[in-house]
This record gives sequence, C-alpha cells and structure tokens, in this order.
Amino acid sequence: MSLLLAGALTEAGTDKRDVIRIRLSLEEILGVWLDKLEGAFVLYKTVQKFGRLTIEVCVEGMQIGVDEDAQGVLFSSRLLSQAGLALDYSYKDGRNCLICYPPQKAHIGQMAGLVIAILAALFLGGVTRILPEEVKNSAVGITEPIFNTILGILRAISSPMIFLAVCWGIISMGDLATVGKIGKRLITRMVISTFAIGTVFILLASPFFEIVWGKNEAAFGGFADIYTMVLGIVPSDIVSPFLEGNALQIIFLGVCTGIALLVLGQRVSVLQDVIVQANEVVHFLMEAIGRFVPVFVFLSIFNLMLFDAGVTFWGIIKVFALAIPGCLLLILFYVFMVAARFRISPVLLVKKLLPTYLIALSTASSAAAFATNLETCTNRLGIPDKVANFAIPLGQVVYKPGGVICFLTMALCTAEEYNTEITVMWLVTAVLTVGLLAMAAPPVPGGALSIFTVMFMQLNIPGEAIAIAVALNSILDFIMTSSGLTCLQAEVTLTAGYLKLLDKEKLARD
Repeated sequence: MSLLLAGALTEAGTDKRDVIRIRLSLEEILGVWLDKLEGAFVLYKTVQKFGRLTIEVCVEGMQIGVDEDAQGVLFSSRLLSQAGLALDYSYKDGRNCLICYPPQKAHIGQMAGLVIAILAALFLGGVTRILPEEVKNSAVGITEPIFNTILGILRAISSPMIFLAVCWGIISMGDLATVGKIGKRLITRMVISTFAIGTVFILLASPFFEIVWGKNEAAFGGFADIYTMVLGIVPSDIVSPFLEGNALQIIFLGVCTGIALLVLGQRVSVLQDVIVQANEVVHFLMEAIGRFVPVFVFLSIFNLMLFDAGVTFWGIIKVFALAIPGCLLLILFYVFMVAARFRISPVLLVKKLLPTYLIALSTASSAAAFATNLETCTNRLGIPDKVANFAIPLGQVVYKPGGVICFLTMALCTAEEYNTEITVMWLVTAVLTVGLLAMAAPPVPGGALSIFTVMFMQLNIPGEAIAIAVALNSILDFIMTSSGLTCLQAEVTLTAGYLKLLDKEKLARD
C-alpha cells in the first residue's frame, strides 16, 4: 500500500525526501489501525479533481483515530497542509481514512515564471508608451479590468482567509495537553520575537523617513491613541470587522474562536470540522489564485509602465536597500546568538544552515525546503525528533520574521511615496498589524497578495499602491522565505537548548 502511495507521490513530482516521510507516516499509522482492526479491508484510491491529485487510504471498521505515538506525525502533516503537503485523518462511511494532497508539479519554476512576467511587462510596457494614444488606451482597457478583477477577488477572500487561518492554526494543536511545555515555550518565543523584530526594524528604519510628530504625540507619546487602538481590537459585533476589513479585529475573533474550540474539544467537534473544511476551501482558492501570480505581477508592472503611478525610481530602490540588508542582518544576528549561546563556530553554523537557505532562496517555497529543514534540525543541529517534528511545521506556518521586515519596508516606502503621514501612532499600528498578519498568512503562493489589501487598508495607504507592492513582493518573496526559515532553525535550536533537550555534541560536530 505504501509503495502505491510512494509511486503516486513521485509521479506527482513530490520531493523524494517528502515521499519517504509521508510513506513512513502512513506505515506507522496503518500499523496501529491494522493491529486494532485485524483482517480489516483496506481501500486505496486516487482521484483527480480539477487537475489536483488526491490520494486516500482507508481502513474499514470502528473509528480509531490516530494513536498517541503517531499524534506528532499527524500534527505535523496537518500544519504542513498550509504549505502544500498534507496527510489528514477523517472518519466517514465507517472508514478510517488518511488523505494526502501532494503539491502539483509545476510546468515552469516560480522564479522563471516571475522573471518572464517582469521582463515581458517591462518590454511591452515600454513599447506601448511610445505608441499612439489610441493604442495605449486600448491596452489599458484590456489589462486594467483584469487587474481589478483579480484584486477584487483578493479583497473578498482576504478577511475570511485570515480568520480561518488563525482559528485553524489553534485547532490544529489538537488539545492543550498536546502543546505542553515545548509548545508553550516555542509559541511564546515566536510571538515575542515577531513583534520584537518588527519594533527594532521600525526604530532602525525610521531615520530614513519623515516622521510627523503631532501635538498629542509630542506631549504624551501618543499614549491615548495607542490605548484607544488596543481597546479597538475588540469588535462591537461579529459582522462589522469582515465588512470593514479590520484585520486586528478579525484576528482577535479568530484567536478567541480557536481557543474556545480547542478548550471545548470533542463537545464541538462538528464546529471544528467546519472550520477545518472551510479553511481547506479557502486554501484551495488561494492555491488557484497563486497560479496566476505571474499574471498579476505582469499586469501590475505593465500598468505602472503606462502611468506615472506616483512611485519614483528612488522609492523602488529604497525598498530593496532596506529589506534585503534587514533580512541578512537578522540572519547574522541569529547566527551569532546561537554561536555565542552554545560556544560553536559561526562559520560552522552557517554551513549547517546554508542548504535550507539556498533551497528556499531559489524556490521561495517553505514546502520545497521542508525536508532539508527537518533533516538539518535533527541530524546537524542536534534538535530531538519530538521537538523538530512539532516546531518546524508550526514555525513554517506562523513564524515569518523575514516577512515582517519586508512587509514593514513595503508599508513605510509606499506610505512615503503616496504621501501618507507617518506618525508615531502609525508606526505602532504598523508593527502590530504587520506582526499579526505575518503570523496569520498561509505560506502559499498568493498568500502575501491578500496581506497587502488588508495591511494598506489598515494603514490608510491608497489602494493603487497594491500594484507596486505586488510587483516588488514577487522578488522579495525569495529573500523573506529563505531568511525566515533560517531564523526558524536558529529559534528552534535556542528553544531546545533552553529546555535542555539539545544535543550539543551533534551541534558542535562538523
């Protein structure tokens, strides 16, 4: 049975190491089931729906679920469904089923597709600018409605996507006991690190921008406005946050709902299933939209070439001049912090972190780098399996320090270019909003696109800035993904060390 699964995954283009991992997970769980349901009928089937492969392995009999020993395997797989890999459990029609959704084989690499889209937009946009005005207007009449349609879809799906992603992420922990000591320490460190990185970056970047100091802010540090903003996170009703696109209130509702469902457990299992299934629907839609990211980037750059959209060449350069060094400095900070904490050579640590970084840098995909990420953590950094199997899938979903830096850079630069006042209150709102959105965004192609629609609305940046943000993000996505995964490895290493679970000899070994 596992050979059939391995063959189907290989044919679908799944990485060999991911095939081995999913196959071993299947064998472990099937072994538990067949021990309890001796002689039970096993069903294997593959289904192709709208070009997406779904693989099911089912065992008939009473509902068993997943054994405690295999719970970590399933937990990892459920989290990885956000990143394009999944091995989910369900019970239906008297069958215990494991469902696998292998990532689709790309006909062209993401980097190649984006490069082609950018070059084509620059060339065609430049040619169109010198053509007669009638041709230019015709081109606008064709491309602008398509761009606005895709943007409208992103705006429509962004609010439910954020709510479901937050709620689903909490439910996926299984129960409060599953989180335990490791989970509490890890999640706490990730949350604190996310906002600390955002705060430090804002302080370092603010001298490069003109900050408007209001009278109240000069006298009281904006305390009253910040206090009002914090209280404003609690919505007056359930519907208005979704109608207004208030990201902070939507995330608050998602956290409250997720915690309530997690605490109540089996008593609200039906509602948990609804959240999980609804999240799958939104995730599928985001994957579908993600296929058109090169098209969206092409339209963004092409329209910018036809119009002077208020964005200067210096403004574009400034984004890269702040975001890329910021991400690289963050990596160096983590490298030296781990090296100093465990007294190892920074050069040796860089060698161990480099494979995951290079894969993420070349693909902009946390799913593509997952196998190498996990292998590095367990075999080269000395992190025990029980910590790595929990922390790496969780971290790839919720911990995005590179995204925090790039999103804040984009917010600052577009606000400056579109004459949005940058005040102390605005900076506080930016750190809070970007930190929460970075944790809530699923790591799939197109996930960042919906973030910009919400972020700019929250920060009073004109909607037309989304076009340039999307175009620049298509390039920054590679650096933010690679830096985020590298920082995740360092963060998990530090957590394992604090919990006295780290194999320091393996970490120091070349």
